[in-house]
Amino acid sequence: MKIEQLAPAHDRGTFRCGIPSFDKYFRAQAGRDAAKSLAAVFVGELASGKVVGYYALSSATVLLPDLLGNGQRLVSRYPALIAARLTRLAVDKRHRGQGYAGVLLRDVVARLQASPLKPMALIAEVQNEAARHFLEHAGFQSFSDQPNRAFRALQ
Repeated sequence: MKIEQLAPAHDRGTFRCGIPSFDKYFRAQAGRDAAKSLAAVFVGELASGKVVGYYALSSATVLLPDLLGNGQRLVSRYPALIAARLTRLAVDKRHRGQGYAGVLLRDVVARLQASPLKPMALIAEVQNEAARHFLEHAGFQSFSDQPNRAFRALQ
């Protein structure tokens, strides 16, 4: 599988991950968001040209107390850190269970670590229990006061 930025040539019409809002976003909005630099959208594509998955990233700022909890001692003189937000990561239902989600997530982390801005954390939205399990297995922790958001340190 190769992973590259979303382009008009990528066939998005048949993609179905099972989360209607993710499917609709990929088909109708992802291209516009990428063109306006509102999100960086990447697709995983097989040699046949079939899109098996995608992810979308945007920038974020995170306050240290949100990451560390209010009881933690502030470890930096900066109250907020640069982070990246994984707004969506989806694999087509026909290709689940083949490790593509893990490959896409590893690509996310590698791209962010190679970025000149080097975000300190990756923040993800937790859509369901399967996503929670996947993210926890990948080293993410839930925010103490926001159970539907998780983060992973990148540094």
